[in-house]
Amino acid sequence: MNWLNGIQADIRRKEPLALHTSFHIGGPAELFVQPRDVRALQRFLARCVRRRIPVRVIGAGSNILVGDRGVKGAVICLSAPAFGRIRRNRGGLSVGAGLRLNRLIGYCMPRGLSGAEYLAGIPGTIGGAVKTNAGVAVKHDRRVSNHWIGDLVESLTIMDYNGAIKRLRRPDLRFGYRCSCLPAGIILAVSLRLSARTPGAIRRTVAELMSRRSRTQAAHQPSAGCVFKNPPQQGAGALIDRCGLKGARCGDACVSPLHANFIVNLGQARAVDVLALMRRARAAVKKKFHLALEPEIHIWE
Repeated sequence: MNWLNGIQADIRRKEPLALHTSFHIGGPAELFVQPRDVRALQRFLARCVRRRIPVRVIGAGSNILVGDRGVKGAVICLSAPAFGRIRRNRGGLSVGAGLRLNRLIGYCMPRGLSGAEYLAGIPGTIGGAVKTNAGVAVKHDRRVSNHWIGDLVESLTIMDYNGAIKRLRRPDLRFGYRCSCLPAGIILAVSLRLSARTPGAIRRTVAELMSRRSRTQAAHQPSAGCVFKNPPQQGAGALIDRCGLKGARCGDACVSPLHANFIVNLGQARAVDVLALMRRARAAVKKKFHLALEPEIHIWE
């Protein structure tokens, strides 16, 4: 493909996206592109615009269900070192969008930088976490405190799909439950405001969260995390459980017996199997509780 000549990137045709998602499910991407740096990303986007090629962005692939036929156009992954750098600033850190959350926590812990530890166990990247406002609710003596990454974000550097770069500051940003109100584009870097805490205290929080995840979630099996958003004041997993769907199967897709808001891949699950279980769970909850569950995972078809 001559139109790709000169772009500094790892470019693969018909790349199976099952290799790049935590579900281990998904057909091929027409193009799978890993740009070397920001300039390479700009050049690639410019050529996509001229050819009207649709573009998607994937991070760790931890909240995506890709259709069995794959997707048309280009899937961009910011996995090159240029997109995973960490730099100290006055209020905390400037972090590349491609950095994995576990690496961020590993950097912050020995330096006594607090805030990121509440993302422990979430298998994503900084960019994906900001896009979905990832976080956790923690119980302390009957009180629940929410810790979302959006609360830490001071500013974002974002590139639109024409290659223009702009910085969005805190007053321009709005975060909600499992969502962010951001303009269309690709997050390049995030400035995080962190606080001081002893490394030991951070380590204990990480250990507690990891222990809780291992006890209550199907973290050892391929999945995309929680499938549905929680309705107000209720847990989607508890609602699905009360419909008697724990352990329900379609092919090799299974509603986790450990946490009913997880659908796990037992080996050879297809996207159609997962979607069938999602429809079944939504219909059961709608019938029993008159509530409409909203997907938390992103479905690419």
